[in-house]
Amino acid sequence: MITFGSLLPDPHTGTLLSQRQRLRDVVSAAEAAEQLGFAWYALGEHHFGERDVIPSPAVVLAAIAEHTSSIRLATGTTLLANRDPVLVAEDYALVDLLSNGRLELVAGGSFYPQAWTVFGQEPASKAVRKRENVELLLRLWNEDQVTWTGQFRPPLDQVSLQPRLTQSRPPLWLSAGVGSESVPLAVEHGLPVVVGTIGRPPVDYVDVFGDYRRQWRLAGRTDPPGRLGAASHFFVARTSQAARSLWSEYINNYLSANGAGAARGPFDFDAHISPDGPAICGSPAEALDKLGRLHELWGHDLHLLAIDLGGIPYAEVQKATELVASEILPHLSGLGTTSAVPQPTAAETAETAVNA
Repeated sequence: MITFGSLLPDPHTGTLLSQRQRLRDVVSAAEAAEQLGFAWYALGEHHFGERDVIPSPAVVLAAIAEHTSSIRLATGTTLLANRDPVLVAEDYALVDLLSNGRLELVAGGSFYPQAWTVFGQEPASKAVRKRENVELLLRLWNEDQVTWTGQFRPPLDQVSLQPRLTQSRPPLWLSAGVGSESVPLAVEHGLPVVVGTIGRPPVDYVDVFGDYRRQWRLAGRTDPPGRLGAASHFFVARTSQAARSLWSEYINNYLSANGAGAARGPFDFDAHISPDGPAICGSPAEALDKLGRLHELWGHDLHLLAIDLGGIPYAEVQKATELVASEILPHLSGLGTTSAVPQPTAAETAETAVNA
């Protein structure tokens, strides 16, 4: 499960929770997700918009760590391109310690222009910042002392990060999208990837997943490719009609809110949840069918479900979560497994030789 901590009035009743209550619901939902058998609970990081209330996932994950014991605690994503990687390394090492090694950090950069403006950063520098900060974060987590010089922050001279991660290997993933610079960076460092698949038709992301595997082969890596993840706005109810009737206003409310990105035209709910649309909404059987088809299309083994969107009441989120646990999760066991590295084609072998 993934939450962005969205805080919006209920479009049916006008009810608006306090910020404190919304955050308490986020923590409670993590406890419930663990009890119901979910593998991950992820928090998005957003700044300055009116829609979302989690600018610092590390703080909220630390609270969740004290109420859970086994579920992986993730970010989706940490805006590493915008943040100081030294502070990120420290903050999330603390989360890893408090959770007894359950951290999963997905690194990206802000999609929204306001963060770049307020932080005094050039959006065009996103790719360079992300590479520099990813590489420094890995060094800080892997090495006892780091001496380093880069472009965007002061140099380091024999800096020893404290505290240290509990996990022996840095629990770092990269976020990626269509045309993303993250795929070659992930392959170079042997990192897994979560593809942000919430905004476009599923077919648009096929090349991102395929390119990751192709570049892994061309790099001559002998280890299996890293794990691949995806995400969907998601809702389920006992019947298709009930799910559609309840969720249509909430997802429209979420996508229309300040901070949702570029202005869009009239919302076509049916197209949004259709087999060719980015979201999943329906009965458990319909949701399971679409998850299966997306797995066939992308070959991923992690899927983050965003349920608590647009002011939907916590009770309805819990009903949907329980349905996923009882009617969907048991049927997904073993569906998404990482396969061995495929042998390169003749054309790829020739390309590798030329590049060498």
